[in-house]
Amino acid sequence: MGFTNTGVDRRVLTRWQVYGVCLVMFLEGLSSSSINVQVAAVRADLSPGPVGLQLVATTFLIAYAALLLPAGRLADWLDRRKVFLCGLGLFAVGSLAGTLAPTVEVLIGARLAQGAGAALTAPAALALITAPLPAGAERNRLVALYGALGAVGFSTGLVLPGFLVTHYGWRSSFAVLLPCVLLVAALTWRVPSNPTGRGGDSASRPDLWGTVALFGLIGGATWMLGALRDLTAPLALSTLAVLTVLATVVVRRGRTVPDRLLVRDVRRAMAALAGAFAGVLASIYVLTLALQDWHGLTAFTVGLLVLPQPACFALLARYGSAWVNRSGAVLPLLTGLALITAATGSLALLSPTHPSVPHVLVAMAGVGAGLALAYPAASIMAVNAAPESLRGSTAAVLTTAQNVGGSAGLALVTALALVPQPDAPGSLTAPMVVCALMVLAGLVLALRAGRSTNPQSPDPQSSDPGSADQVGVPEHG
Repeated sequence: MGFTNTGVDRRVLTRWQVYGVCLVMFLEGLSSSSINVQVAAVRADLSPGPVGLQLVATTFLIAYAALLLPAGRLADWLDRRKVFLCGLGLFAVGSLAGTLAPTVEVLIGARLAQGAGAALTAPAALALITAPLPAGAERNRLVALYGALGAVGFSTGLVLPGFLVTHYGWRSSFAVLLPCVLLVAALTWRVPSNPTGRGGDSASRPDLWGTVALFGLIGGATWMLGALRDLTAPLALSTLAVLTVLATVVVRRGRTVPDRLLVRDVRRAMAALAGAFAGVLASIYVLTLALQDWHGLTAFTVGLLVLPQPACFALLARYGSAWVNRSGAVLPLLTGLALITAATGSLALLSPTHPSVPHVLVAMAGVGAGLALAYPAASIMAVNAAPESLRGSTAAVLTTAQNVGGSAGLALVTALALVPQPDAPGSLTAPMVVCALMVLAGLVLALRAGRSTNPQSPDPQSSDPGSADQVGVPEHG
């Protein structure tokens, strides 16, 4: 790959700097997925209630979702190298706090710090490796490496932490992140600064109060949805009033997301990813708890059973991109969502007493194959519709959509009392049907967004919004 600096542009990273920048996506993918094999052990050790356990699982996603938009704009406005390194440091603090957490409240705070650090690094990383390069094959190769390491991290997060949780306890799965962070820091400490990102136009300046309001809105809505069954009427009404005020602040300030970014194809991609990740993350959360609590499987064994999902994504994503090259993004996107819906829905047929291992493996492979089609298609569609100057924000918008969807999906299954409990074995039919319906809702919303009469504003540097030859793909998480 042509990673080395040829003297044409001093911002082009060396091979090892590219590896270091992209390696952070491995860590974030690992942190995102590892919670699925940690939650049963955390519940046994710290004894959180259903909502507390949901927050352990979703706080990373909430922080990631709420802060990615301003972090993307910060990466477009300031020195991307400094933003990247600050995020890496915050992620390290969260990992250390998670290792030492004495209570569930501290653990939730640690996951919050991890998510905030990940939000800072993800858009800055994408901008660092793609901004110096023109659209074309070389940039696509770097983006493929960026996305692949995220997928590999997600896969590793199901196996390595599962092994550590089984043999050394759940805290070890946080501790293992610390030497990895040091390696990333060593490789990226001298990454070239990005002059085009420093002090950009005022429209790219992040909005502090809008960010606070957005964080409160996403976090509050997720908490309220998960705790809905236990809320008294006065508390529910007062919470709803606060959320309404926060939503008004976000809308009226109007600087959280640039208007020129929310064109038709970006909205379609956001709807698709939100629905897909709502169903996928909720189904994996429910499945892993059921297999451990009801059937006595270890975290390591459960991680191996779920592994086909990220493995198939990593292996097949290149074919999803190739399909987009041939036919445009819409057909692969809709086909992928339909496949995820079918695979997730098939888990509703699992026997509550003797679940079939081949059934689980095939269903997880189907989910991974569907994501391999839908995720590149949605990313290509959105990035090619956005201006180059807002590429960091584009990555943030898409990843925010998928994390908001994932948080909402986990909150919904908690609110509907569909999360498996250790002392109450039951059936997976209802939760998996709900998860499949969430993915189907994303498919329907993507279709409706695509039929909008709102005109598409093409990227002036991209003449073909359906071509994968001009793509920057945000990370998989």
